[in-house]
Amino acid sequence: MSNFNFLYNFAFSRLSLLLIIINVTLMVLLMIPTVTVRADDTKPDPRFGIVESYQASHIANKWEVGWDRVVIEWYRVQPLGPNSWIPVYPHGLEIIEQYGDPIYRNNTEHSLLQNEWLDTAVQNSREIAALLIGTPEWATKGLPHRGVPEGLYLPVSDPGNHWANFVRRIVYEYSDQIKHWIIWNEPDISFDHPGAQFDGSVEDYYRLVKVAYIVAKEIDPDSVIHLGGLTYWHDVVYGREPYLRRLLEIAASDKDAISNNFYFDVATVHVYFDSESVYQIIKMQSDILVEFGLDKAIWMNETNAAPMDDPLHPWYDPILPVTLEQQASFLIQSSTLAFAAGAERIAIYKLFDHVGPVMGLESYGLIRNNGSLRPASIAYQVLSENLSHFQTVSHSIWPTHHVVTLLSPMRRTIVAWARTNNDIEAIVDPLLDTQDAFIIDQRGNRLPIYSVNGKYHLSLSGGYCDDGRECLVGGEPLLMIEYQQCDLDHLVTQHDCMLWISTGAEFTPSLIDHDF
Repeated sequence: MSNFNFLYNFAFSRLSLLLIIINVTLMVLLMIPTVTVRADDTKPDPRFGIVESYQASHIANKWEVGWDRVVIEWYRVQPLGPNSWIPVYPHGLEIIEQYGDPIYRNNTEHSLLQNEWLDTAVQNSREIAALLIGTPEWATKGLPHRGVPEGLYLPVSDPGNHWANFVRRIVYEYSDQIKHWIIWNEPDISFDHPGAQFDGSVEDYYRLVKVAYIVAKEIDPDSVIHLGGLTYWHDVVYGREPYLRRLLEIAASDKDAISNNFYFDVATVHVYFDSESVYQIIKMQSDILVEFGLDKAIWMNETNAAPMDDPLHPWYDPILPVTLEQQASFLIQSSTLAFAAGAERIAIYKLFDHVGPVMGLESYGLIRNNGSLRPASIAYQVLSENLSHFQTVSHSIWPTHHVVTLLSPMRRTIVAWARTNNDIEAIVDPLLDTQDAFIIDQRGNRLPIYSVNGKYHLSLSGGYCDDGRECLVGGEPLLMIEYQQCDLDHLVTQHDCMLWISTGAEFTPSLIDHDF
């Protein structure tokens, strides 16, 4: 029977009309190829991560961390030569023997059986991205851990290409559970800098990535190859062209690069201390990719601002002065600006200070070495709980404040904060059918908010900044939450329910009125 005849024959049936409206609405949702409408209680959202979550996996499970970055050090896996192989255990966990079975532990957490770190992540739907780094001494003529691998320019099938052999085996062993592979870390730091991690040229790094891409895709076509995280500031300070542009110029000169996706899938950034720079850095990366005709995902794999005033671990000579409360503010500001700039995922560095930090130096963990929580840990939970499963994001910026708006089918979250040391009032229009709106601060405190003359007024406190100086971390952010009164699993029983249906660029309201 045609749709026309169906409508004609049942035009006067209230029940059938109700079913038609519901079915049409659901068809609109299902016909959108790039958007999945998901209930807000579907967790975890894979876009919200914390580095080294395995260090305190029970906390990561409780916080519903969506992804974890694990460092796999080549020199630990193959310490004695090309024929040696020690089962992987992540950075920061010591290997010990107990009754003949290898187990791992850090200094405060319980011991882990072999691969328990991975099994726990999989069981809790926490995706793993593995960072491959660290040349064994036997595999390089350069400095151990940093040197260019010998045989790197040999064909990937040549037994003398040690890097290809390592990538081939590690991907083969973990391809069922790990799909994301990050190739080295911060290659843009010059080899003469104390923080250098790779002593090769840009050409050497391109070859490192290319070999990993070819080998990984042969073993697992679904593998995803990430560039190492770039710092941005090392190029700025030394007056160099951005590393990504220099890398892509080399790739563009490779006749096989275009047909092979330029030999990588994801670009990566690291941003610390300066939340104002997050949007700029990610947009710059995106613009460089566009220069070369590339449409690649960008992940922010590390972000944080170590506090100077932690009474349990003060930082005596900070690079930039940040308080414990500012660290909490930074995490929310940095993460929301990253998404606003188009980043696909973010990760906080890091979950847990697994070893005692050196007194007087920086410490980044959301959890201190003694197991106590820093204020930033609450801010992360506020962030992930109230932004999870957003489907569109928009960003408005004024000289005085930021406003980032994130929409999901049933919720609007507005994150706003002052950019200067002056208090400011942000004015926001309410959604059409909002039944419940409230404010959450970075400490998790929840307060009601009421419209005045049809507008919401958000009172934003100024940041703690010196006069005449840019606020690297703005004032404490506020999250304004508005929920739609819709339950996607029980549409038939609801009244006056408005879904926000994504059309790709923005949400369109679709009213489901059950009162005929």
